[in-house]
Amino acid sequence: MNYHQIKLLRPVLLWTFLATLFLSTGCSNNDFPNVDGKNPIVTLSTEHIQTELGRQFTVAGKVTDNDGLRSIRLQNSDLSLDKTIDLLDIYGKPVNSYDLSYNYLTATSLTGNSFPIKVTATDVGGRTTDATLLVTMDGDFTAPTFVTVPDTAITVLIKSQTVLKVHFTADDNKALDYVKIVIPELNISDSIPAGGVKELETIKSYTLPSTAAKYKMTITAADKFANKVIRNSTVSVSQMPDFAKMYLTDVTDVKQLTSDLFGVPMLMEHTGAYQYRARYYSEAANTKIRFIPQKTDFSPICFGINPDNVNTLTDVPEYSQPIVLPSKGYYVITFNTQTGAYSLNSYVPTDTPVQIGSPLNLNGSNANDGTIPLQLSLAGIGLPGASNWSPSNPFVLTQDTDNKFLFYGQMDLTAGTKIQFTITPKHSWGWWMQPFWRFEDGDTDSGENEFNTLNGGHNMTTVTVTKSGKYMFKFDTHLLRSRLYPIQ
Repeated sequence: MNYHQIKLLRPVLLWTFLATLFLSTGCSNNDFPNVDGKNPIVTLSTEHIQTELGRQFTVAGKVTDNDGLRSIRLQNSDLSLDKTIDLLDIYGKPVNSYDLSYNYLTATSLTGNSFPIKVTATDVGGRTTDATLLVTMDGDFTAPTFVTVPDTAITVLIKSQTVLKVHFTADDNKALDYVKIVIPELNISDSIPAGGVKELETIKSYTLPSTAAKYKMTITAADKFANKVIRNSTVSVSQMPDFAKMYLTDVTDVKQLTSDLFGVPMLMEHTGAYQYRARYYSEAANTKIRFIPQKTDFSPICFGINPDNVNTLTDVPEYSQPIVLPSKGYYVITFNTQTGAYSLNSYVPTDTPVQIGSPLNLNGSNANDGTIPLQLSLAGIGLPGASNWSPSNPFVLTQDTDNKFLFYGQMDLTAGTKIQFTITPKHSWGWWMQPFWRFEDGDTDSGENEFNTLNGGHNMTTVTVTKSGKYMFKFDTHLLRSRLYPIQ
């Protein structure tokens, strides 16, 4: 073979080498052979996720490819999402199947409602398949609440026609679906459609047998996402019982009976069979009061003046008229639930108010170690601007200018905050001094913070703020009653 033949042969050999290389690799990348040369298969667990701001969701599904998977990419610019899962890098070799599960936390500052996420699977041959997951911010993960609902134990008095009136207000942050009332023993199963409203208030009336009996009642509120809240009540049908507890109410809106953190309505004294007494401070003239044995509603029993005989009280909510306290000051009210007889008298307390501003010894009886002006305060947890359980940095109360027995404090509270405290003097060194007030006394504690005890009692039952806003705390050292309730 001469020089010219060799020179002509070189291009032929080169092309032969390139052709052989091409045939050995086919269409795949990085020396991965074809198996079927088909595009990947992407099967998402769902094509639509309903979530909400600040909540995590999961992009899930199964991705398969006979040739082997290279990567999976998730993209949505509005979510600032651009994530590539490099399967070759993770496993060091192609995989034919991958269970996709990628968690993403939505920002609370996100604007918009609809966010389609593009899911792209790429195999080792460079072939791709796209799928779309729609993410919307209309999810609901919070159960409804009852703003008003019958108490856990209610009494219906036997009449010529005995009627149970069920009053409820259900609330949901997104959309209510229905409220259902069930009394199995009476074959009552009543579903009230809500139609997607956020709040539903309804009064349902049911005629009951006019004989003494007890029934179990269940009220369920559900939203469009099947989140539920359930209230169980025992309905007692009887003649007038000797109620163990009776409450004075000075509010007219039923929602105010349940929006407080504690103290509304106010517990009265049970002084004898069917006999009750309340001491009450009227902060203004013409305050209107009535009496209820159940804490959450004016129904089914509410004692007030009988319009047909103003010298007696009636128990029928629709007819009872409030007792009007004519002037500002303290009153004592007594009444009998059987006879309807009642009395109303004003009085002036004889005990001594706390001497706010008087010297408080920092070291017991030793005044030489210093004094500070006496201040009453709340020391505990969940109090704005105060340290936890710190008498040296508590929430300081203000003494009312007209009534020296009355102390108050306004505070901004956030939903979810847990609150517990004792009423105590502020002390620079953090000592717990007298006088102090805790809650209830005796061998039992109702757990409802219904009255205060001077220099004794139980620790306050922790309460949880359900709605953010401004709240008012009021405490009367004479009445030994306190309450914490929303004012906005």
